[in-house]
Amino acid sequence: MRRRSNPLSERNIKRIDTRSDASKQTHGFQVCISREGGLHTKHFSDSLYGGVKGSLKAARSYRDEMLGQMSPLEASRIAHTANKKNKSGHVGISYRKYKTAKGKVTRLIAVSVRAEKGRTISKVYRYTKDDHDAVLNEAIAFREKALLDRLKREGGVTGILKSAAKAPTAKAAPAKAAKPAKKAAKAPAKAAKKAAKAPAKKAAAPAKKAAKAAKPAKKAAKKGRK
Repeated sequence: MRRRSNPLSERNIKRIDTRSDASKQTHGFQVCISREGGLHTKHFSDSLYGGVKGSLKAARSYRDEMLGQMSPLEASRIAHTANKKNKSGHVGISYRKYKTAKGKVTRLIAVSVRAEKGRTISKVYRYTKDDHDAVLNEAIAFREKALLDRLKREGGVTGILKSAAKAPTAKAAPAKAAKPAKKAAKAPAKAAKKAAKAPAKKAAAPAKKAAKAAKPAKKAAKKGRK
């Protein structure tokens, strides 16, 4: 089950409120900024800054100051996670190869980019040892352009993060499970109908037999008249 984010949290600022029964109480805002493999973090407690409004104001000021001093977030790091198995050195770009029926090896550079929410674009480039660098640069340029176009459409990094935060929670299970209950409810009714029909059939059986037995007597009476 996905954990709901605190409504007081925002970009690079996380609201922290421990449970009321916790031995150590913590209430405040935690600033977290990730750049170039490092994490910059600082906590702003409500008790030190005069409440929720004061601690949030101080956290925003610190965040804006730190972001102003840092290099901007690369487009290639947005909407995609790094993979430890990736040997290309670039997020969303990997190497592939396959053998043809004649045994010839074909080498490929595969590009994967999340161009918009819920839609991933993939593209493959064929390369040789001679043109590897040129093909790799072409693949990188393709991915960067797709991500920059997304940034423009969705209002930058802030817009992407906001849309991710508004993502709907998991849908409730469909009401298909109710079918067995319906069948179970119908079963007694069917059984009752069968039980009601059974005595009627049994009661009608002797009458049918008597009618069959009377048929030879009728035929004999007809022959006697003739």
